[in-house]
Amino acid sequence: MSGIRLLLLVSLSLSLWVRSGADILPGAPQRGPASLNDMFREVEELMEDTQHILEEAVDQITSESAKSSSTFLDLHTNPHDETRKMTQDEDRLLQVLDRADNECMVDEDCGALRYCLYGIQSSKCLPCIPTDMPCTKDEECCSDQMCVWGQCTVNATSGAEGTICQGQSDCSPPLCCAFQRELLFPVCNPRPERGESCVSRPNLLMDMLAWDQEGPRDHCPCADSLQCQPQVRGSVCGE
Repeated sequence: MSGIRLLLLVSLSLSLWVRSGADILPGAPQRGPASLNDMFREVEELMEDTQHILEEAVDQITSESAKSSSTFLDLHTNPHDETRKMTQDEDRLLQVLDRADNECMVDEDCGALRYCLYGIQSSKCLPCIPTDMPCTKDEECCSDQMCVWGQCTVNATSGAEGTICQGQSDCSPPLCCAFQRELLFPVCNPRPERGESCVSRPNLLMDMLAWDQEGPRDHCPCADSLQCQPQVRGSVCGE
């Protein structure tokens, strides 16, 4: 309110200065003496006009500020906009999946005696693999068979030698989960015994620390307390 009062006083002073200046300027038209009441009436009219203009300006500024705040909240906190964006993303993903030739996503999509051969560009259901035929996972084999040493095998037990594993806990002791170069996926392997070939590491401590990890390893350590000892023609497990 102090700013409005100051503006009113300035406007009043300017009005009086202009009036007094007009009386003394040379060549200005002569006016009759104004009564004191006329002067006060003009001042009151000027103050009312000025106050009316200020009120309109304040109302306009307040209205524009409210509109800006409402627009900002609508853009950043409107849950309908977030829901609409999520729906658009889901539709876009479905369009990508539709373009790919995907008959299945998981083995359960194919039904009994079939499995899903899944790929990025295409996936399809195939008949199950019979006994003694190459496989890459248990679900490919027919009935209750398991993929052992890369072949569908009957009467196999999970965690036994040659069964597929993803970590050390998948194998029954003292087997270890390690990759097989011929199979390209990890299986439960027996640890090499005395005199059997092994992989020698220059740093035994680092080798022991690596063995503590749960994931598949690139080789199995020697059985029991045997150590892998370098020989002329490779390394073998020994005392």
